[in-house]
Amino acid sequence: MMVFRKDFYMTERKKVVVAMSGGVDSTLTVRLLQESGYEVYGATMNQFEGQDVSDAVEMAKFLGIPHKVLDVKELYNNVVLSYFIDSYKNGITPNPCMICDFKIKFGLFYDAMRNYFDAPYFATGHYARIVYDRERQKYQVEKGIDIGKDQSYMMYHLNQEQLAHILFPLGRIFKKDTRRISKEKGLPTFNKAESQDICFLTSEKSYVEFLENHAPEAFRPGDIVHTDGHVLGRHKGLPHYTIGQRKGLGIAYRTPLYVVALDSVKNQVIVGGNDELFRSKLLATELDFTDGTPPAQEFRCEAKIRYGIRVHPCLVSLDDKGQAIVTFDEPQRAITSGQSVVFYRGDRLLGGGTIVKAL
Repeated sequence: MMVFRKDFYMTERKKVVVAMSGGVDSTLTVRLLQESGYEVYGATMNQFEGQDVSDAVEMAKFLGIPHKVLDVKELYNNVVLSYFIDSYKNGITPNPCMICDFKIKFGLFYDAMRNYFDAPYFATGHYARIVYDRERQKYQVEKGIDIGKDQSYMMYHLNQEQLAHILFPLGRIFKKDTRRISKEKGLPTFNKAESQDICFLTSEKSYVEFLENHAPEAFRPGDIVHTDGHVLGRHKGLPHYTIGQRKGLGIAYRTPLYVVALDSVKNQVIVGGNDELFRSKLLATELDFTDGTPPAQEFRCEAKIRYGIRVHPCLVSLDDKGQAIVTFDEPQRAITSGQSVVFYRGDRLLGGGTIVKAL
């Protein structure tokens, strides 16, 4: 039997820390929790030089809640930015938001702010749900009601202890309704612009410009090579390219060409036809399961290989090295090293891992 979080409808006042950016979602999260009877506190991560935290500070004052800014710049630089740069140097497409959530937001920040405010609960504006399965006696993450905005994909690192203390109030709201609800509740953020995808791009216009400024050594020109072995041209450095890319190759060919692989050892961009982007298998590592253990050594489920696409049926086979071979019923396009493969059964999130390579 599935039930909503038993603490969401309270008979006693409980404390919760809300991770605040000062945007539409986090501000509405605070208001909803206040209206549900929680004693709410706000907290914001100061992640990088040049970050503007004034919106979060102002919204905390508007909402009448205590607020703390935690300086995590050193950790963010050592964990997220170094990972981001190293990934591109090695021909891997990174997922910095996933690493930040796992290592910092639901890591150091989660622990430090709950301890600072002596609050058992921690809430964010993510579009996902947490429910308790009485039969299995486990907390589980489920897709948000708004499938188009669902962010459960980001949550496969969470464990049972964390799930027992995390709240996602927006998981039962459609994104299209948040601005209307915010306006109805008198929140000044109802018409605020959405935040950008890569938050640490303050002065730079793109991730390429960021890398050019912080890791120019990553841009080593090399050969563009067809899968048949012929050299077709020269590339400007691996960070300019990603799996599945067609535009910007700068070469003429009789048929459309796509990036099918990045070889960091040979410093080559490998190109081929669209059909060569499709693979049925992948190898994944760094596996996590929200139950603490996988469903079995081999199990069927549905999976997605990047945020925002629909899930596809597959077979997951685990080995004794902490790796998984994922075999899809149908070939998947542009399986990309460094991205996450995430496992589901229906709406329930099972776990996930980091894609090593397509097989």
